[in-house]
Amino acid sequence: MNYEENSKQRKAMAAWLAEKDFSIFGTLKTTDGTALHEAGGEKLVQQFFCALDRAYYGNAVTNVGMRHDRIVFKHMGTSQQNLHYHFLAKPHTDPTLFAQLAKKQWAKMGRWTAGWQETEIELVRCSAAASNYMVHEFGTLGSDTICLPASSFKEPARDPLSFRGLAQIRRLLSLQNYGSDKNEYSAEDDHALCWT
Repeated sequence: MNYEENSKQRKAMAAWLAEKDFSIFGTLKTTDGTALHEAGGEKLVQQFFCALDRAYYGNAVTNVGMRHDRIVFKHMGTSQQNLHYHFLAKPHTDPTLFAQLAKKQWAKMGRWTAGWQETEIELVRCSAAASNYMVHEFGTLGSDTICLPASSFKEPARDPLSFRGLAQIRRLLSLQNYGSDKNEYSAEDDHALCWT
């Protein structure tokens, strides 16, 4: 593939991402990105999103395919050896709550994942900038930068709001309390489970 063709594909991908109007940008880092193999990293990211979807939708993740919309990109960093992932998501819920719970879920995934306080998952401030950042390694990795097994663009089979019930609240509260100290207080936590 020549440079000009690659550049056109990169620009087209960035424009397409910007059109999707994603509300969440996330960076998923591991404790040592140079030691994690790509297959292991991909599996870890897939498990993370599956667990996060299950926190919201329970068994409907497997029964009817309920998932939050997202696209995941593999990046290798400037050294080309520091494996990490970035994602854009459009959750079917309050984006601020989704970002908070996603940080905690990533921290729960095991010894390879960064802690929730070090994990960067936040609201998108500029769609164009976020989209351009996602594809900035397209020149070196090509289409392999897209992590298709962890991405999801399926139209929900049911109304996502229909899953708001006691079981979902329990799952989300359990995730919200991950890593909390009994003496720890945060004003953000008071409003974390308020839906818009």
